Amino acid sequence: MKIGFIGAGNMGEALLAGIIRGGTVQAQDIIVYDTDKQKKQTISDKYQIKLASDNKDLLNQVDTVILAIKPNIYPIVLPEISGYLTSEHHLLSLAPGYNFSRIRNLLNQDKLNKSEQIACKLSLIMSNTSARIGQAVSAACFDQNITSKQKSLLSELLSGVGMFFEVEEAQMPTITSVIGSVPALVYMVIEGIMQGAILEGLPAEQAKQIAAGVVASAANMISETGDHPAILRDRICSPAGTTIEGVAHLKNVGFEGKIIEAIHIMAEKAHRM
Repeated sequence: MKIGFIGAGNMGEALLAGIIRGGTVQAQDIIVYDTDKQKKQTISDKYQIKLASDNKDLLNQVDTVILAIKPNIYPIVLPEISGYLTSEHHLLSLAPGYNFSRIRNLLNQDKLNKSEQIACKLSLIMSNTSARIGQAVSAACFDQNITSKQKSLLSELLSGVGMFFEVEEAQMPTITSVIGSVPALVYMVIEGIMQGAILEGLPAEQAKQIAAGVVASAANMISETGDHPAILRDRICSPAGTTIEGVAHLKNVGFEGKIIEAIHIMAEKAHRM
């Protein structure tokens, strides 16, 4: 597998770093193109990967293409690359709001004859920036014309940067919010724990490490035991104890409900994009 990244932003670099770290694809088999010359040179120097002079140059050298650009640039880039894509290419889209139909329409907007339409393979993927450390949660849905080999290679690629799930196209807006955006909410929770610990007298660095550690260990408990979060929570709560006081307060202010609302708002935004 030879992979090309169109775009070298935060998510693109995180995936790139995770792929190299996981060893699924070697650095010499990865090529990047970005319109920001300084950014792509920095990425190349950091990871010892090849640079393409433009998108055509990139597509001529790879079989798998990861679109790591902002959604608003899709209407510019997709028509531009359509003439260089072949049936051998596997195009992976990271952008929220772009389903298979919308992508194909952009690729084929200048093709009046159906026999000339772009026949590259398509997959919609979502991951998060924890790919950088090999601990992402990723998901993908596959277009009907995907080959079993391409499907297997993508599954292996995303499994190499963390946890991987295969999903349906209709689930992608929800997947976008839960996988792509929820880490930002978790960081807010960790920050809140950290600030609370500082308020009660812990040094800032120690508070940060403890806050991150307790959240990570709690998440690992769910993964390791398979228990529902509520069961694990109740095991910590003693009658008239300190924990139930904090739990009762968060229940009273609607903590869980606000998280549910935030996920719904993010999913709705993904639907509208």
